[in-house]
Amino acid sequence: MDCVFLYNPNSGRGKIKRKTAEIEQRLRGLFDKVNVFETKSAADMTQKAREWADKGATIVFAGGDGTFNAVLEGVAGRDVALGYLPAGTANDAAGSLGIPKRMRRALNMIARGRTVKFDCMQINGKRYAFCIVAAGSLTRVTYETPQRRKRFFGWFAYAAAVLKRLWREKPFYVEAESGGVRASGNFALALIMNGKRVARFPLNRAASMRDGRCETVLVRQFGEGVRARWSARAAIVRLVLFGAKCKGKRYVWLCGERVKIAKSDSVLWDFDGERGLKGEIDVRVLRGAVRVFVPK
Repeated sequence: MDCVFLYNPNSGRGKIKRKTAEIEQRLRGLFDKVNVFETKSAADMTQKAREWADKGATIVFAGGDGTFNAVLEGVAGRDVALGYLPAGTANDAAGSLGIPKRMRRALNMIARGRTVKFDCMQINGKRYAFCIVAAGSLTRVTYETPQRRKRFFGWFAYAAAVLKRLWREKPFYVEAESGGVRASGNFALALIMNGKRVARFPLNRAASMRDGRCETVLVRQFGEGVRARWSARAAIVRLVLFGAKCKGKRYVWLCGERVKIAKSDSVLWDFDGERGLKGEIDVRVLRGAVRVFVPK
């Protein structure tokens, strides 16, 4: 069987580029033919993933959650095995799947050959996300944080950006529906989760990625004043620390095979930490749509 190895040289702190020779050598011992490509952009990653998926090749790729999303966009709807080597800053996809962060251990996992089908999310019938669809406070720091800061400070670059943005974000009005339950109001944060982790924090720890459902949490903001903003930000911090344990009038939890968010023309949604779409979204869970090498 043929294999293609795609890697994003800018993911994480840029260390993966120094390991490509070792990765290629290991893969040549596992597959009949190995092709290696350094991608130039997310669009390039998506295009190459699509090309090789159409050829039936196993796709091994290295990068962060944005890279995973770019590959997913390329292979969606195709039954192809994906081997993921985490090399990003947060690596929420790897954490949710139990894939080891150390490159050699991840390669050993691929060598064992065990693949499992997992769910993914389809947005408005044309875009995809594996772990999370998000809007509001904290969500844009992953792609707005300069690459040089991420290389030097790693995850702490995100933390600093989060603290800087907490005060600036304004609430947004949406109407949401999932699993027969509806909710509306002004919210400071919206998370639609298929994965178990968000920015390394296990917000959705007890969820399954194989049950055909996604979990949604909306954090309300009551009012517009200084006190209202700080109260909403405090609720977000509690959510980050305690995840699904957070209950009360500020938190709206929904669960279902589909989530519809309306009345959100000005809201920017991010997919797996990358810029996505603006406006209303209709998220459907595609059960067992992604086949990934995972540990036993």
